Amino acid sequence: MGERGLDRPRGGVRGLRKGSPEIAGALVRGSLVSATVRSGYDVSGYVCDRDGSGLLLDVRDPSGDPGGYEFLPWSSIERVRVGE
Repeated sequence: MGERGLDRPRGGVRGLRKGSPEIAGALVRGSLVSATVRSGYDVSGYVCDRDGSGLLLDVRDPSGDPGGYEFLPWSSIERVRVGE
């Protein structure tokens, strides 16, 4: 059994791209992300902070201009895409 009781293939996880991030690395301060929330809209911006209650973004409009800050509770987030 692997970490937290999960079975992992010997020699690492197969099929992952080299350098694939883990959650802690993907949502670090300054990471560009796009989140889809339950109300159906997408929010894009840079991660300011995250904790057990949610994600704080420096929100950008489609042109890339700053649009303020938005706090997204984890319960409202359906999907997060991490920029490369």
